[in-house]
Amino acid sequence: MTRRTIREAVAADAPALGEIYGGGDTEEFGRRVTDRAAAPGTRHYVAESEGRVVAAFALTALGRLRPGGQSRLILHEIKLRPNDRGTGIAEDIFDWLATRLGVGRDHELLALAPIGERPSTFDRFGLTESHHVFRWPVRGSELR
Repeated sequence: MTRRTIREAVAADAPALGEIYGGGDTEEFGRRVTDRAAAPGTRHYVAESEGRVVAAFALTALGRLRPGGQSRLILHEIKLRPNDRGTGIAEDIFDWLATRLGVGRDHELLALAPIGERPSTFDRFGLTESHHVFRWPVRGSELR
């Protein structure tokens, strides 16, 4: 199985991100991955295989009020190239989260998944259902 390299996304990844998302403004992708002020606490990452971006995801640090509570990260915006699904990319991302960021040891992780779906990788890494997420959409927005 091919191991992927996980790294923080840069503006030069914008064309590949547009391909993964099936379209979108390349300049906007470039701005979104580099503009820290637009989404404080959020970092965007890519997974590369043989020099090609095959997936993208975001991690956001959530503030905790509870004294003694573990720091918490939320994993979201997970997108894989359709032709690369089922090739172990999700497992490589979760391995990276555990080994490089200390998820499961130093940080608690919340991971978003589409309604009605439970990725098998969640089971393999011991993720349990804990929260329900509700969305308040922006009226008139074409993005979902």
